Amino acid sequence: MKRLAITLVLVFILVIMSSGCINELAPVTDNNTTVEASDYELEVFHSPSDISDDLNTTTFYLSRDGSTNVVYMVAETSVIEIVPMEDVFNTGGDILSNVVIIADRSENVSASAETFEMFASSSPGDLPVFNYTLEDDVIRGQKHFVMEFDENITGIVAFALNNPKGQDFMYVPTHDSTVRFVLPEGYTTGNPFVGKVLPDTDDRYIDEQGREVLVWYDLHAKSGTFTNMARDYLKVEISEEDLPYRTVMIKFYSESAPRLLLIGTSILFGGVLLVLGNYLSARRKLRKERKSIEDAFIEKKAGTGMGGKKK
Repeated sequence: MKRLAITLVLVFILVIMSSGCINELAPVTDNNTTVEASDYELEVFHSPSDISDDLNTTTFYLSRDGSTNVVYMVAETSVIEIVPMEDVFNTGGDILSNVVIIADRSENVSASAETFEMFASSSPGDLPVFNYTLEDDVIRGQKHFVMEFDENITGIVAFALNNPKGQDFMYVPTHDSTVRFVLPEGYTTGNPFVGKVLPDTDDRYIDEQGREVLVWYDLHAKSGTFTNMARDYLKVEISEEDLPYRTVMIKFYSESAPRLLLIGTSILFGGVLLVLGNYLSARRKLRKERKSIEDAFIEKKAGTGMGGKKK
């Protein structure tokens, strides 16, 4: 009996140790046997305003159910760092899943628009298979996922990001990239009373599917007073690239939400006016009745006093 208990404890420890091993190198094909590139939108972004020609793009395809498809287009990269929103009510599911990699070794291709167009129309089976490790760590109370490849790659990395349910999303940038948010069809953002987006977008347009797309070309923090003082008085060299990134926070909502909010507010305001009107009317009636009673009492008292006098 004692030997059986020791054996069970050892087996339990082995299970715990094996389940916690996250640094083991794993081929992409083993992790994605049922995932197809067609599950993702692999659109090569060209700035409609010609503000940026940066081909490094990070695109988030938001949905209403909390699942988000993320597409990274990277050049000469061996590490991708993701800082997801954590769902405190659902800690059992995978935050990052369904990884698809369509890329080549950076030494074999140039980071051009034609190259990314070629990758977007290719299948993972037509290109080299890259192994990667996926590690998670907690930095300043925030979980970070680090996807590290066994060599520098140029191409497309797509995966599914499981966020908390709801219509809020947060992105913490970790590298220089043009960032795009593609909202679900029929949804928008920016109304200060319904849902805001911070910081302000650099560009906003409607795509061919009628979806609203938000674009940021540079999410580096802007130089402030203290930064300028450090440059001018302390002679500290601080470039724009050294500044931290700004976190993107967005709350999106259906296009009809502001109208429904206005209707609801109008109904509520009308109800308040109705209650206030009834209160003032009842108050006037009570004052009138009180005045009538007081007048009647005064008249009665005056009549009684005059009648009681003797000559």
